[in-house]
Amino acid sequence: MWVWLPTLENNDRLMFYTRPINTLGGSPMKIEYHKSFVASGLIMILMGLLAPLAHKHAAAPFALLQAHLIGEVQALLFFSFAVLWPAINLPRLASVISSASLQIGLWANMIGTLFIGILGAGKEQYIANMDRIPGLQGPWNDLTNLLINLASFAVIPIIIAFFGVLRRNHFERSGKALNTTAIILFLLIATFAILQTVFPEYSNF
Repeated sequence: MWVWLPTLENNDRLMFYTRPINTLGGSPMKIEYHKSFVASGLIMILMGLLAPLAHKHAAAPFALLQAHLIGEVQALLFFSFAVLWPAINLPRLASVISSASLQIGLWANMIGTLFIGILGAGKEQYIANMDRIPGLQGPWNDLTNLLINLASFAVIPIIIAFFGVLRRNHFERSGKALNTTAIILFLLIATFAILQTVFPEYSNF
């Protein structure tokens, strides 16, 4: 059987080649992937499947349906990045920041949505219909607002991965530029999340 496998040519471009594989007792095909992304995707898809089962005990049941959909979609995003990440040409610092940002953003979004459903927290958030959110006050509400705002971190790996795909060499200058871009994006989104949490009224545009 012939299959298409990715490889890097001259350490800069993603190419494909064919390799015959014996499917009748031959050695299994080895595919590189990002293990933590795969683990997160599996856990998230399981949480998404189970979330609607708690609707009878939820303060805002419709938010558990959102958590169900979010879990399935974000799991696919984790799986996609798991396969693509080893082939993307990134310097180490940019890769670490992007990986951490993806984990922070997607998990914050999932957990925050679960808090909305189970606790009725996060009344000020624009993603929820405020008429149907009980609006729990106190630290749970503030924590939920923070989690939903932290979901913006998921933008960073997408932007950095785009530049990584376009990067054609391992020049030190291009690596420093990507590292600097990752740091700036991380600080900007962290500032944005804090401001949106402290002043939640400005998150409803």
